[in-house]
Amino acid sequence: MAPHDDAPRGRKYSLRSRLLVALLMAALGFGIVLQVRQIKTDDLSSMRQDDLVQLLDEVTRRNEDLTLERSQLRLDRSQLQSGSDQSDYLKKYATLQLILAGAVEVHGPGVEVVISDVGHEVSSHHMVHMLEELRNAGVEAVSVNGVRLVAGSYFIDTAGGIMADGELLTSPYRWKAIGNISTLTGALEIPGGALAGFRNAGANVSMAEEPDVEIDATRDISPLEFATPAPETQ
Repeated sequence: MAPHDDAPRGRKYSLRSRLLVALLMAALGFGIVLQVRQIKTDDLSSMRQDDLVQLLDEVTRRNEDLTLERSQLRLDRSQLQSGSDQSDYLKKYATLQLILAGAVEVHGPGVEVVISDVGHEVSSHHMVHMLEELRNAGVEAVSVNGVRLVAGSYFIDTAGGIMADGELLTSPYRWKAIGNISTLTGALEIPGGALAGFRNAGANVSMAEEPDVEIDATRDISPLEFATPAPETQ
């Protein structure tokens, strides 16, 4: 009879252990959520009112841009599904891909940013932050010191200085970016943003809004080595 008495007791302890672990996990998760919320609240509470207004404006503009982009994508999908204007659409799509790949020269409204790093304190981290801010702001084409930056671009620190896609950059760093001017300037000048990072590093920064920025740097399109189209699903 002893084995029959121990079995329920073992199951009872096992159940209690599981409940205890579940409660501890729930408490831990709740604590993490509270901590994250507290951190976000502290970050915002330390900002000035003008900075908060600027941040809100930037988020609002970005939301409007994404809404317009979503509408355009839905329109493109409808045109493709209906079979209307496919030839014209494919030509525009091919041109778009050439621009995104950096294979053609482009021009259009945008900004030009000059960063003078006299003390050599700017690092690849600051350059990556700049590129990320521009991409988040919907930049359509961008270059720095004559190097066309694309999806696979990278920055690294070397003994000789910062390299972009294997090309050595020297100060001053001249960025050219094409896109919505107000969105680009708002994203770059946002508190704690890319330009603030350059200034905190001791660099001198100037930005000019231009009605027609010319980017003549191009890239050769390399054939894909690993990626292939996935088969269509029925």
